[in-house]
Amino acid sequence: MHWIGRSSGPLLLAFAATFLIAQVLVRPAVGIANNGDFPKMAGPFGLGPEDRDWNSHKQYGEFVYRYVRADRYIYNRGFKTAEFWSSEFFFVKLARGLQRIFQPGPRFDIRWLGGVYSAFLLMALGVWFFAFAPRFRLLPGLLAVLICTDVAYVQYLNSFYMDTPAIVFLILATAAGLHVAYRPDDWVFPPVMVLATLLFATSKSQHAVSALVLGLLFIGFACLSRNRTLRRAWIASSVVVVVMAVGMVRHDSPDYQSTGVFNIVFLRIAPEAPDPLQALRELGLGKNEMRYLRTHAYFPDSPMADPAWARAFALRCNHITLIRYYLHHPSVPIRLLYEGLSTHAADMRPWGNLSLDDGFKPDAQSTAFSYWSDFRGFLLRRAPWHMILLVLTVLGTAIWLLVRSPRDRACAGLTLAILVIAVLEYGVAELVDAAETQRHVMISNLAMDLSILLLLVLVSRVWIWHRNRRLAGNGPAVSVTSDAACV
Repeated sequence: MHWIGRSSGPLLLAFAATFLIAQVLVRPAVGIANNGDFPKMAGPFGLGPEDRDWNSHKQYGEFVYRYVRADRYIYNRGFKTAEFWSSEFFFVKLARGLQRIFQPGPRFDIRWLGGVYSAFLLMALGVWFFAFAPRFRLLPGLLAVLICTDVAYVQYLNSFYMDTPAIVFLILATAAGLHVAYRPDDWVFPPVMVLATLLFATSKSQHAVSALVLGLLFIGFACLSRNRTLRRAWIASSVVVVVMAVGMVRHDSPDYQSTGVFNIVFLRIAPEAPDPLQALRELGLGKNEMRYLRTHAYFPDSPMADPAWARAFALRCNHITLIRYYLHHPSVPIRLLYEGLSTHAADMRPWGNLSLDDGFKPDAQSTAFSYWSDFRGFLLRRAPWHMILLVLTVLGTAIWLLVRSPRDRACAGLTLAILVIAVLEYGVAELVDAAETQRHVMISNLAMDLSILLLLVLVSRVWIWHRNRRLAGNGPAVSVTSDAACV
């Protein structure tokens, strides 16, 4: 049976590659429908639908393959002066450049972008597989393939969403971090983890805040490293992550930052309050704003389209006002967070991911490669409380190892960081925005799935710790490297 362990890595990579190719490159491929955000990243390259235009394709329900370069689609040109910054820009540029080498001309097939991201996702999975010793590799590897090649995540690869690099590089950062945890003085994987973290941080301003957690983890890695040069490199990397994250947040216009506040106030908080007018007054608003109840910032006649009104709104009602309201009414955020588990978090495939070009109707959803998201969605709808137990289990196991097992402190710290990202992303999606929340909690779902994968490692380490303690006759725990699941 030793041959299974030795060949498990290549076999797992072959499985993952097959599942990605079948979904991303082979028609009918899966993608995800545009919600109106695609021009933010397609516009700098002058790309838009080859057939008709952006408005003629059904938003939220129609995945489109074919795009074309045309002057009428130019928007947000120039990365430095662009309204929206995202590492997605560089991957669209890479995909566009590759296609122009092999297929010159103005046309662009979104599957080139999906192929680029698939290659990076496959690399991330390979890093994960080979973080484990051969005889321990099969189970965590199969589970990683099941989760990371699920259509809930893969559908984003064939899209212009800024969340896509966040998906791919959070997986890569976690996988590289597992290597770092058990090889603290190795120079191979720290640069991989740092670069993946920076690409995650710069994917979208909402994810930049979460990346600060990984920046804090770098300080922990510096403390655990015995190499002085590597310690300095970790500290420098932490500073760079903080600078990049702050820069991403500060680059957002005040109007854009106020959009989420407008949505949560007028879609959830005020309409669901016993006295909507009183709720608005506590939020710095008043009777004149009652007419906006149950509307969001993307309504055609929304006042947020008026920059002057939006700036005045931001002065009266903002994130600080929102936090103050939640502190005065703690039952409101608790209710929103718990209700979101069985609704938004459970809807892991929010919009249509099949194309009309392949004969499907609008809003069509792929049922292939959906076992994990179907299972997770079923549990969240039927027993949302299980998520609280899962968080507490991961938290308790990580803290136990952090305190009791010095060898496993780095891995426990990595797990805690990913768990905090899951909770933070979920909290921001549910409490700071109320439009398209099922899509906004996607990174939270991914981070929770990564926490489940890491929980397997933690449980194995706890078992090894207890076994070594028994072998030592109730003396101090003995670290046996050959018994470690991770290399």
